Amino acid sequence: MGYGYGIWLVYDKSEFDTTHIGHVTVACFMKKHDALKLYDEIVAKAGYIAELKIKSKPEHYFSSFYEHDKSKTCSWGYDGTCDRWAIYKSICEKYKGECSSVPHTSIEYGLFPKLFRPSPTTERRMSCNVHCVDIRSDFPDDWKIII
Repeated sequence: MGYGYGIWLVYDKSEFDTTHIGHVTVACFMKKHDALKLYDEIVAKAGYIAELKIKSKPEHYFSSFYEHDKSKTCSWGYDGTCDRWAIYKSICEKYKGECSSVPHTSIEYGLFPKLFRPSPTTERRMSCNVHCVDIRSDFPDDWKIII
């Protein structure tokens, strides 16, 4: 199941200690060919690098965060802002899939949110690279970058 194919903003592993690739989802629940086309258009119109500002307060993201999500997986992480988010959203509207409503990064995924131990972080700015990703697995550690 997972989240299909999509587009991520990937940040340096040193920013957060996660078992999965640290990222902000731009789009998900896409077919591979659509995700590759979206990647090409985003890079052509908005570039390969984006700046992200992460807020310090932890947030919970329930499985209902995405309309097409049929799993029970939830996560916790941090909301943020991105200098190119409006551009990404306008480009994503032309493609089948789901665009994230707000830039956010998930630190931990699981089925039981009561077991999470979210903690505040330092507000920070991060530089991210745009990537096309395979997120079809139900296990975040299996997700991988295609481009």
